[in-house]
Amino acid sequence: MSPELIALIVIATLLALLFSGVPVFASLTLASILGLYLFKGPEGFSAVPNIFYGKLSHFVLVAIPLFILMGEILFYTGIGEDLYNFGSKWLHRVPGGLAMGTVVASTIFGAMCGVSVAGAATIGSFAIPEMLKRGYDRRLASGCVAASGALALLIPPSIGFILYGIIADESIGKLFTGGIIPGVILASMMMAYIGLVVKLDPSKAPRLEEVVTWRERFRVLLKAWSAIFLIFSVLGTIYLGIATPTESAAIGSAGAFFLALVVKKRLTWETFLRILRSTMYTTGMILLIFASAMLFGFVLTLLQVPQGLASFVAELELPGWIVMSAIMALLILMGMFLDGASVILIGTPILLPIVKALGFNGLWFGVVMMVTIEMAVITPPVGLNLYVIKGIAPREVSLEDIIRGALPFVFVEILSLVIFIGLPELVLWLPGKL
Repeated sequence: MSPELIALIVIATLLALLFSGVPVFASLTLASILGLYLFKGPEGFSAVPNIFYGKLSHFVLVAIPLFILMGEILFYTGIGEDLYNFGSKWLHRVPGGLAMGTVVASTIFGAMCGVSVAGAATIGSFAIPEMLKRGYDRRLASGCVAASGALALLIPPSIGFILYGIIADESIGKLFTGGIIPGVILASMMMAYIGLVVKLDPSKAPRLEEVVTWRERFRVLLKAWSAIFLIFSVLGTIYLGIATPTESAAIGSAGAFFLALVVKKRLTWETFLRILRSTMYTTGMILLIFASAMLFGFVLTLLQVPQGLASFVAELELPGWIVMSAIMALLILMGMFLDGASVILIGTPILLPIVKALGFNGLWFGVVMMVTIEMAVITPPVGLNLYVIKGIAPREVSLEDIIRGALPFVFVEILSLVIFIGLPELVLWLPGKL
């Protein structure tokens, strides 16, 4: 049987398993085992434990449970509330200021833990009720939380960048740096969209009548010091060369524990056990998908699929922007049915050789991929942030409200993709300076 035919069978098997509801890690593993058997026979099975052990023993992966642990701790510390108060008080008189403050809070929170679900749940749990109490439109209130929570995928430290960096063999520290300017630009675009919507229809965000003094503004700014402390402990140690990304994750987790236990005094034994259970569950899910995706990538490479696709695309002699547009459209489509981690782990081994064959930078592609995956977490049917918001939002906010509120932000992100594809210097300039 030819490698081309085996590759078609493997990919068809994977798609059939995914659409039949089989978990992602099991679908990847079963399709990979079938491919190994068809290509090498029973002796091909020896690659399975070797790939699993070899990839999961990667030291950088230690950062994933540590960043997840930090996000879980922050969920219970009250830092999210401090950040929201900071953003909303300083933007108090701006039309749509509470929604814009939510974007600011989510951006800062994303710079502390890199877990989009944690950001959406933490900020949304008090931002949505507060906006609804002030007469904000349900769709605008829930949509801005779902979309801005996804910024954690792009704002460093991002777990998505860690996974991509391992697969693509790119510097995780440079990926973190490359996400800073695009993250700030995308957050600003979201705030601009909110401002435009409120200007066109002021009823969506009524102006607040109460007065916020400068004393109150500085008081909430001082209360947000813990966020600055954590951001510096994680990102500052990386950029100053004090720690690796993995070591900075440990520093950040320790800092979050200190804040929760000593400063905020909100860490009980029951809460601690709940944090550990949630961290282990999420970590286990991500690492299972990671190992099975690495096995699937190994099988595809064995069958020369990425190399063949890269050669085929190069021979077409199409303009690079057309091919990149098609790749982004494919990633968005994948994201509609798979979680973000799966999109990274399945898509990178197949698409990166094509991107590099066209002369594009691998670091730049990692950043634009994260922007694309941000859309995945706020688009149905598998938009994880949508269901997280539904779980923490007041009862009167329906899932339809959340989806319809988040969809306009998808178009904002598509516009940002056009900008980052047209101006790659926005991604590459800062990593080149460090």
